Amino acid sequence: MKSLFIRCSEETYDLAHALAKKESRSLNKQIIHMIHSLAEEKNVEPKKVTSVEATIETPTNWGLTGIAETKKQGSSD
Repeated sequence: MKSLFIRCSEETYDLAHALAKKESRSLNKQIIHMIHSLAEEKNVEPKKVTSVEATIETPTNWGLTGIAETKKQGSSD
């Protein structure tokens, strides 16, 4: 489940609530419904992410591990 935050004017906010009320939906469900309806109307589908693309490799030099690997203790000789 993902979150989607929308910034809008007060007028747009009021319109969204009025639409949701007219359709007997919560504001959240109304927005989701409108996105899906418009996507279907415009024949838009999300890009399918393969498991290879979804894998995120974390570099081994991140965080304290990276500091320990890059900083060498110098000798005072």
